[in-house]
Amino acid sequence: MGAVQRPPSKTDELTIKIRDAIRRGELARGALYSAEELGRRFGVSRTPVRESLLRLADANLVRIERNRGVWIVGSTPDDVQEIFTLRLLLEPPATRRAAGLMTPSDVAALMETLEQMRRRRNDPEEFFAADRRFHDLILRAAKNSRLSNYVASLRDIISLQGTRTVPAARTADQIVVEHTAVAEALAAGDGGAAADRMRSHLLSTAALLLGEDNDLLAGLDWPV
Repeated sequence: MGAVQRPPSKTDELTIKIRDAIRRGELARGALYSAEELGRRFGVSRTPVRESLLRLADANLVRIERNRGVWIVGSTPDDVQEIFTLRLLLEPPATRRAAGLMTPSDVAALMETLEQMRRRRNDPEEFFAADRRFHDLILRAAKNSRLSNYVASLRDIISLQGTRTVPAARTADQIVVEHTAVAEALAAGDGGAAADRMRSHLLSTAALLLGEDNDLLAGLDWPV
């Protein structure tokens, strides 16, 4: 049986509400808000407000000033570029290493997760949850739990910023094709091909999130 997912906490729900308010302009960028003011606005106590603001500060959406409150920063394309630069430096080499270490059960789990992505193409939340598991399985197969946790935190920042590839930009089927290419190379034990395909997948995703900003795209893929 699969793990039972816990329901969202008050902090989880509030974090999303504040993020969405920033995205809609209801919390103005460049403005200063106190925790008490945000608590009144969203009808919650100070504790979940503080916890939510710490998460949003990690995502660079707010900047906390002690004894004053938080400045609304919002996300920028530079944030996306920085995150994907890190992922490009970390994930392809880890994917190459995983190719030589994956057990048959690891490969089976990866293929099952890929099948879940195919089945959940029309359910964005489930689809992206499977996408996350796919990447996590590869990083854990590389025997580096710290790296897996760090990449998960980078993905969380992108998610908190509300930035995702969407069907209008790239269909779920195309995303599955990219993941399939990575999985097949890993199953074949071809580390070089797996790393190259992971790099291509990450560059493709970053390009969609950054749009037509050629300067940011050009600065993404550092030589390794």
